[in-house]
Amino acid sequence: MARTSIYDRISEKRLAAEALARQQAEEAANAPAVVIEPEPVPVLPLQPARNELKVAGLALLMPQGFNFRDIDTTLERDGHPVTFGAKRRPAPEGLTLQRSADIYVDNLRKYHPDITIVRQSDCLLAGNPAISVDYIFAANQERRHGRAISAIIDSANGSERQWFSVSTVINPDLPALASWLIDFDEMLSDIVAG
Repeated sequence: MARTSIYDRISEKRLAAEALARQQAEEAANAPAVVIEPEPVPVLPLQPARNELKVAGLALLMPQGFNFRDIDTTLERDGHPVTFGAKRRPAPEGLTLQRSADIYVDNLRKYHPDITIVRQSDCLLAGNPAISVDYIFAANQERRHGRAISAIIDSANGSERQWFSVSTVINPDLPALASWLIDFDEMLSDIVAG
């Protein structure tokens, strides 16, 4: 029996591997595409009359008849301040999500004329379509990075649409705050109905 050279055997293996790869590619192209659908995000309505704050494990329930409008607070990480805000207003008919983001930016410019919009993108807030706006500005000779996420959400009783916005501002040059915007986004993705 005549044995072929090592180069012929290597060439035969390469040609066989290429033929197998072509065959698998053709089979994959002809096979029905498998689409993995992401799990739907639950759409959470606002309940304007139900308000509570949980701070350090203590729940503070607001009295009946008092509706949440603005929360502006300062959090702290390793001694460095992080501002956090949440706002709610009735959304007039015809107010679009893009227009609400434009109004938000216009209001920011009143206080920070040097503001620069870094990024604007579509996202979800409590399962509702939202717009995220990242911006930078200077405060007391220091750089600040802000992120605001706004949505127009139906109220639980269906009587009125609500504009809802959650925001944060940090000094991005502080190493202790390097991961805050990631934490902020994760915190918002974990919003649940109460």
